[in-house]
Amino acid sequence: MHRRAVIATLLLLTLLGCNPDTTNKTAPIPSGDVCERVRPQLAGNWTTDSADSADGGDSGGPKLGAPLSDTCALVDADQQTHRIWVKVSILPVTDEQAVAYRKADELSAARLGYAAKVTDGGLGNGSWALNPAAAAPWLVFRTEGRQVRLRVDNDGAGTMDELRSIARRIAELPGGLPAAPLTTVRPECDRGTAAAEHVLGAKAVVRRDALVDQQLWCQWGSAARAVWVTAGRAGSGNAFSFNILQENAKSNESHRVTVGTEGWQQTQGFLVFKTGKGVYVAIASAPIEQMRPIPIVMLARAIEPAYS
Repeated sequence: MHRRAVIATLLLLTLLGCNPDTTNKTAPIPSGDVCERVRPQLAGNWTTDSADSADGGDSGGPKLGAPLSDTCALVDADQQTHRIWVKVSILPVTDEQAVAYRKADELSAARLGYAAKVTDGGLGNGSWALNPAAAAPWLVFRTEGRQVRLRVDNDGAGTMDELRSIARRIAELPGGLPAAPLTTVRPECDRGTAAAEHVLGAKAVVRRDALVDQQLWCQWGSAARAVWVTAGRAGSGNAFSFNILQENAKSNESHRVTVGTEGWQQTQGFLVFKTGKGVYVAIASAPIEQMRPIPIVMLARAIEPAYS
């Protein structure tokens, strides 16, 4: 009788389309970063790219700012200039923090002279967007408590509707957002940690250190702020910034600082110094409005030996 009952149960499972060997097994958790996970869900022919290269402009290297985030890119295989950067915060973002980050974007848009204003992003609480007529749009939203920022890389190579479509696919990902380790550390950056925490005004609870084009980049973050050190050689964005700060000293918008073979600091705090090896090292923090010059100088002096 017992054997007949077992056979009947197996037969019923088969008729219902169930595999008796797998009914109690969980589905495998998707692997890869958020771009790799969402790519199959998108219309079109997309590939993915990581933020491990700085090409001298804004398009390369980890996307910097607060909250400290992991970055990847979706690249249109049929049009390489059609690229969407995706940033996912390492830590959850509270309602209060989201308001502060939106305010920072509003101030940034004003500084850049955009006629367009930051508006509601249409993707729930903590979502906003900017769609300038003469620049690339961006969209911010939260899912699973973490902040996601989507930005078109090149002007005219992407639309706000496209960003919203990608955002919805990310919010609906099977298995959710990929887990983010709190720290990715290179020991060369450790010498700057104490000074970085002084900039943050709090303990650094997240770290993202990396080699970008064989140059050391260090990032520290608290719950609400971030500070970073980046490096590049002649022709890089850092070298360009160095020349700009040097020129701006004529109008008292920047001044000389004693660090490296030559260092310059913007009045607001942003600093770039040059080493004897021809490396240009830049240091800044976010939100920009909270950046202070003296702690940035102290961080520059603490981290300088890592580039000597």
